[in-house]
Amino acid sequence: MDTPAAWKQAQTTGMLQAEQGESLNPMAVAPDGSSVIAASQRDGRATLVWLRDQGRKRTTVYTDDNDGKGGLGLADFDGRWLVFNVLASNDVGSKWELFAWDSQAGGAPKSIAKTQIDANGNAVPGPFLIPWVNNGKATWVQGVSDGTKNQKLTDVQRQVHLYDLASTTDKIVHTGHMAPSFFAGDTVVWPEAFAIDTPTKLTAGTGQGAPGGLPAALAAADGSPASASDGTTWAWTGVGHKNLYAWRAGWPAPVMVVEGAPIDWVHVAGDVITWTDSTATWAADLRGRAYTQMTPQYGGTNTHGTAVVVSYPGPDKRSVSYVFTSAGLTPLSCPQ
Repeated sequence: MDTPAAWKQAQTTGMLQAEQGESLNPMAVAPDGSSVIAASQRDGRATLVWLRDQGRKRTTVYTDDNDGKGGLGLADFDGRWLVFNVLASNDVGSKWELFAWDSQAGGAPKSIAKTQIDANGNAVPGPFLIPWVNNGKATWVQGVSDGTKNQKLTDVQRQVHLYDLASTTDKIVHTGHMAPSFFAGDTVVWPEAFAIDTPTKLTAGTGQGAPGGLPAALAAADGSPASASDGTTWAWTGVGHKNLYAWRAGWPAPVMVVEGAPIDWVHVAGDVITWTDSTATWAADLRGRAYTQMTPQYGGTNTHGTAVVVSYPGPDKRSVSYVFTSAGLTPLSCPQ
């Protein structure tokens, strides 16, 4: 459906203001949408910046000095704590380092984790590093070396980390064969394969790192290549990244939100679910079971809480970005 006027107005009022000659690429957003973490690119140099007031106020967090080798990876931000990773090279399986930064205290970011190195001096393979942070805790998954020089990829164990950012304590929640972990509210969730070449099963732990459970309805998400949650609403794709499904507390069963379309990079922000395909970025509103196109061409989103930050390449190839909160939007209607 066409984008409603209220949604278009939210895009306009939430537009991030870049400086002269700068391209801003959002990496994370505060849960209330009041600030954004972005990579500022200008004259071939990248810096990580904390933006407030649509970019009119900014704080430089980190400067990338790798001269185009590796550089900034992914990030997440809970409104106070930022966690981001830096890659050592542009190679697949690059070594990485994970940093944390307290926006209240300021100062330089602090290293909290690094790639494990095997007996040959190479990075231990693991899933693509995707850090998450919520209420002062961070989670990620990384591979573990067994100390030998001939460790087979199928034998590489992975660990789910739960890191308390205030106390700087790291807890290994689980070891096995899993994809990246994420927060669903205060619950730590990860897709895990309990045998080689078998579908993954969504598995959970509490915010304290103890084993946890998930609602029975989420068994429908087992084997999904992409899943996400804000703690109340869950969304996932079908096999082969086809179809988009959703479930939230109180619903008797999952529902299909989008049928037949390719779905990737799913995010949840309250009543809104966002995703990308090869043509554009889209958003579905669960209140009216409708969806609409959010960018004129291929782009992406990041979410946290009810906040969404959207970005896409503009006419001059610099990123165009805007922030909105799902709580303040008129419901979409007239499903496609």
